[in-house]
Amino acid sequence: MQLNGKTIYITGGTGGIGSALVPLLIKAGAEVTLFDRRQDGDLVKNIDHICEQLRINPPDILINMAGHNDFDFCENQKMDELIALNLTVPMRLTQAVLPHMKACGAGQIVNIGSMLAVIPLPHFSGYVAAKAGLKGFSDSLRRELMGSNIVVTHIMPRAVATSMNHGLKGELNAATNTAEDDPNLVAMMILQAIIKQKTELRIGWPERLFAHLHAFIPSFIDKGLKKNAAIGQALLNKNQKTVPNEEKTHEKNITTLNRVAS
Repeated sequence: MQLNGKTIYITGGTGGIGSALVPLLIKAGAEVTLFDRRQDGDLVKNIDHICEQLRINPPDILINMAGHNDFDFCENQKMDELIALNLTVPMRLTQAVLPHMKACGAGQIVNIGSMLAVIPLPHFSGYVAAKAGLKGFSDSLRRELMGSNIVVTHIMPRAVATSMNHGLKGELNAATNTAEDDPNLVAMMILQAIIKQKTELRIGWPERLFAHLHAFIPSFIDKGLKKNAAIGQALLNKNQKTVPNEEKTHEKNITTLNRVAS
């Protein structure tokens, strides 16, 4: 499929992989509209308004790229926020553009997921759940739309060298010898997947192998990730100990207030 003259709406296009992908889309001749938090506000909070805009001015291609992960113990993760941005938003935006695509008999929905959806790593439980949900949504929708000429493309990168993997997550990746791909390379692969209208693209080796092993022999992957889990736990425990005392006192006071309020 040629992108020349196609209209594209993309979330997450102002940073990370998106900032590398958008110029490629424009160079290919597409007319790209970006969701920009600075201009459009919070994506989750303004989802109703954004969906209405897409119903009025629907694109030929929707790219759901905006996302956020959280490396922490399960009980500390902000599950509502992780599910809302990584799963609910792509589903809602897809619902907004589908009627027009069905009426035209053409269109493409591109969901940027994660290899964590098929290789669930410890200490990312909320993000894993959201991305696994996005994979399930993409698979189900693709089968629902068979014969409609509407393409659903699901892309699963492994770790990418962006701000999402800086700080403590960067330390984790280094300690576990986790590869981080160049965002420019990943952007090029995504561009080709869109042009070729692929149904799914899994990026990274040996991650693709591990995904198959996880599907058939999850206990094998459990054993393989035991060391990773211990490294992650040590990093998180160390990070908690380095939080300034005044912050710990503030958090303790907030916890106390919440208990009293409940």
